[in-house]
Amino acid sequence: MRLLDHVAQCTVPFLVRQKCGGVWRLTSAGDFSQAVTRCPLRFVLTDELVRACVELAYSQGDELCGCLDLVHLPAEQLWVEWSEPARCDALRRVIPECVPAGGMDVERCGVLIRSGESGRSGSLRTFFLTHDEPREPLVAALETLLELDGTGAPEHPGILKGGVVGVCDPQNEHLNDLLRCVRFRLDPAWQRYYGSVLPNTVLGAQVIRLLISSVAFDIPMLLALFLLMALRADLVRKAIEPERLNRKRARFGRPPLLEHVEVSTPLLMQAGYRNTQRADTARNGPRFHHVRGHIVRRDATVYWRGPHWRGHLRLGRVRSRTVELRVQ
Repeated sequence: MRLLDHVAQCTVPFLVRQKCGGVWRLTSAGDFSQAVTRCPLRFVLTDELVRACVELAYSQGDELCGCLDLVHLPAEQLWVEWSEPARCDALRRVIPECVPAGGMDVERCGVLIRSGESGRSGSLRTFFLTHDEPREPLVAALETLLELDGTGAPEHPGILKGGVVGVCDPQNEHLNDLLRCVRFRLDPAWQRYYGSVLPNTVLGAQVIRLLISSVAFDIPMLLALFLLMALRADLVRKAIEPERLNRKRARFGRPPLLEHVEVSTPLLMQAGYRNTQRADTARNGPRFHHVRGHIVRRDATVYWRGPHWRGHLRLGRVRSRTVELRVQ
């Protein structure tokens, strides 16, 4: 099942029992089951589209931060889901020093997005599905606030006291520019819990840093996706309507699966990943090397030159990789 179905069918509360006997009921994925079920638009990204969005998010050239004025959240309520191994693999390619936070073996991730009318601001709640048993979905303790106009929501010190904080990466100027429009705050139930059980500010800072790192790297990929949706990027949308499967599930007393839209990008994949299968032959020809993807913006037109391998002709003739994207 998709993560969206796990969340929609989740009914188990998330309870934490302390050694002293106290019990905390924290916000769980089940608290969002109705919201996911009623969400009018649910996207599931193919692995190829995930990789293309990561490449675009961390591309060279004019970079994604120079195109943020073209980005709009595509709906007031939206679910986006992807394979986490595919995202992590693509992220390691463009940021080799990146190490996934935490110790969870995450299989799938998703975000439930609520947007303002302008499509330029919104809030995101992040969900995870791990390989561990039982197969219960998890929701991140942090809520992500997105503000594409200006420099993001104002910061308030003391996230453990309900404040809002931002993050930066001084060693990565491009990522730093993207993160300026993002703020994070703790879910109220988790904020009360952490405020009560964390013994000191040093440990609290470590916990908050871990929580932020588990969701912050999703933002550039999502912004790249929304840019592609705002442009004529020839994204292929395939409606998945599991009516026949649901009739069979109903006979066995199982809950129905949700309809969703599978989104892929054959045009960008053809442009961006041609000849990548020859990476292991890098020493067989002169000047054979990998070229990172990069974008060039000319007013309302964005040119995406996908990542590719460049070298001797014996290793494969490179065709055009430039894709023109225009505002609709």
